[in-house]
Amino acid sequence: MSYIEYHVARRYVQFEGALRELANYASLIGRKVLILTACAPVTEQVVAKIREGIDAPAAKWMNPQLAADSPRYARYMPMTDRFDALRREMEFEFYDIGDTVVAEENIRRVAEYVQARGVDTVGGVGGGKGQDFARALTHFVPVKVILVPTLAATNASISTLSVLYSPDGAKIEQYWRMDSAPDLVLADTEVLVANGPRVLAAGIGDITSTYYEALCNLKMTGRTDILPALSYEGVRLAVDVMRRQAPKAVEAARAGKANNEFESVVSMILHNCGPLGMICTMGFAHVLDEVFLGFEASHKTPHGLRVGYATIPMLLYTGMGEEETRQYAAFCKQAGIPT
Repeated sequence: MSYIEYHVARRYVQFEGALRELANYASLIGRKVLILTACAPVTEQVVAKIREGIDAPAAKWMNPQLAADSPRYARYMPMTDRFDALRREMEFEFYDIGDTVVAEENIRRVAEYVQARGVDTVGGVGGGKGQDFARALTHFVPVKVILVPTLAATNASISTLSVLYSPDGAKIEQYWRMDSAPDLVLADTEVLVANGPRVLAAGIGDITSTYYEALCNLKMTGRTDILPALSYEGVRLAVDVMRRQAPKAVEAARAGKANNEFESVVSMILHNCGPLGMICTMGFAHVLDEVFLGFEASHKTPHGLRVGYATIPMLLYTGMGEEETRQYAAFCKQAGIPT
């Protein structure tokens, strides 16, 4: 007997130039949108792209070449008049979080602002902080949520959890879960590829570590034969795909120009499919990362690189074997994850 439950965003959208079409997608979700930004040092650039889309007719930023290549994108081309009609009834407001800590008192303050302004939709723009803030607001106000990751450094946009810290940001105090998944995750590969190889390596480390945590947990519990859609073999396949594609994705990040592998790897980092997400839960590597945080020097290393490194002792500790560990270490060197 098994219990199956997993959350996926109502819609995941990823393409070059997506920020300029945020207003179109938002028009299908809400009417009064507050966009929380936490993406320094590129806040001005990101906000400018979103504003360009808000201020211009919907047709201006639609991409005919993308429509020719993608039937799914092409279906939006005839909808520009509808987008314009919907957007005339909308209000957009920007609110920069800056260095504000994701702490209960700060979330409560922003929630009061949201309620006073009559906001029905909140967009969390940035790395982890902007998304955590947007998700956490649902604890106090019944808003719809749009997540706009500007870094592919973690798999935060997969999660319905928000990590809450002490007011000084020194320690984790709580985890809050949304009642339902976000309405939209929107990823602009033009912005993501400009962050460089180290940021992408952190994202690769985070999601690959999560895959391996699932493999280790399944092996340790003897559940390698569970339902086919949630199988040990399925996660193995995800690891194999990442191993093949990550090196070329890192090359793309180094060159600042997206390729097919970059787009594929980013989609795996930012929105892993639901069945895999169900079994890729907290494991040894993420627990060890909590230990690392007790050492101040580790704070300079991104979370994804820390858990990517912590996967090495996890593989040995859980009995995955020396050969598996050596293969993973070789992959880490290719991707830029510390060994």
